[in-house]
Amino acid sequence: MTRYIRSLFTPAALNQLIRVGIVGVANTIVSFTLFNVFLTLFGGTKTEDTGFNWEQFWAIGLSFLVATLFSYWLNRRWTFSLVGGGDTARETANFVGINVAAWAVTQAIVGGADWLWGPLTRPQQNLFYLLASVLIIVPKFAGYRDIVFRRALLAQALPTEASEPDLDGVAPHLP
Repeated sequence: MTRYIRSLFTPAALNQLIRVGIVGVANTIVSFTLFNVFLTLFGGTKTEDTGFNWEQFWAIGLSFLVATLFSYWLNRRWTFSLVGGGDTARETANFVGINVAAWAVTQAIVGGADWLWGPLTRPQQNLFYLLASVLIIVPKFAGYRDIVFRRALLAQALPTEASEPDLDGVAPHLP
């Protein structure tokens, strides 16, 4: 486990983590912009203290969907420098799975804050949305590197398929 954690902080991995962070900032701008547009369109603040805030729920969900597709494309092309074909159906499914988990954490944080402290103002909604975005960046990077793009990264590193290299010091523990 220690070896794996250290593998997240090698020079190559740090370069990728920085790129994931930059993509994350661009993605956050897209996501925040859409989140606020959808909140405005849906009327995203509750006027009473009871009930579930469906407007906020849908604003988070729709902004996450668009931002996830944008993030997949940028991470595949720029962060991990993968071009051309590949198993894009598997990659996309895994990428969406990781982002659904991130979406659930975001919903829990923003929704939990709304439940604990009553109706949140727009700045408070954005603050908790930002907090969630910061908390999920390293787990998302690990998932992208080790689950989503692992096969493509290995294929890119291998001149032949005779042996699987030790990718940034990480044992080949994933398919």
